[in-house]
Amino acid sequence: MGFFSLDGPVYRIGSIIADILILGIFWILLAIPVVTIGASTSAVYYVFTKRVNGREGYLWQDFWRSFRQNFITATAVWLTLLVIFVLLIFNITYAGLLEDMAGIVLAVQFVIFVQTTFVAMYAFPLISRFEMGYREVIKTAFFLANRHILMTISNAVLLAACVLMVFMQPMFIFFMVGVYCYFSSFLIVKAFKKYRPDMDLETNTGEMTPLQLDAIDEKDEDDAEMAVGATPSRTDSDETQTEQTYYDNNSTVMNLDRLRGMQEDKE
Repeated sequence: MGFFSLDGPVYRIGSIIADILILGIFWILLAIPVVTIGASTSAVYYVFTKRVNGREGYLWQDFWRSFRQNFITATAVWLTLLVIFVLLIFNITYAGLLEDMAGIVLAVQFVIFVQTTFVAMYAFPLISRFEMGYREVIKTAFFLANRHILMTISNAVLLAACVLMVFMQPMFIFFMVGVYCYFSSFLIVKAFKKYRPDMDLETNTGEMTPLQLDAIDEKDEDDAEMAVGATPSRTDSDETQTEQTYYDNNSTVMNLDRLRGMQEDKE
């Protein structure tokens, strides 16, 4: 394999840079109306989460398919987040008018702002890869963001760096959108694969038992008991649960209990 061959590092790096720039341009063009930012973002994530997980495709075809398919849900989630962010900025700006209560109000608004940002970082990747309803997207994004807090913080640092670069030089927005979505996709896919290990594999034709979120803490307790030589506790429900199955783009089960509303496959 030559250094400058089609399989060489120079070609691969150049291809990644080109994809980042092209998808950034696609995002800008379709996000101009503002209300379409959510659908445009989910479309970029659809392409990149497949790319980083080893599934190649066609940029525009994949982008446009995801944009159309997820438009309603992504737009609803985006407008909700936008309203929340606008209200938070308003409250933070005028918190000083409350005098003695200003500190408490600012602290509360900051916590809400952070959690809303965390939800936003997971919501659009979820929309891009799974058939989910509006409420399921919000609940699952909140769960993932706080369950995998180190990944979330890493994504937040990356997002802050990209936003800072755009503020310093607005023209960077054509590149920074793609940069953020591409590199954050590695962490996003890693989080998804904790619940769907065979995600994007051609051999993932078998079904897996859905993972019950309520049972996660019980599993942690069992692991702790095993560490001290105790016999882990089990209930009959652990063996007999037959929850509704959920599907992603490969027609196999996503073993995450709160990923509800998945009715059809995503190609």
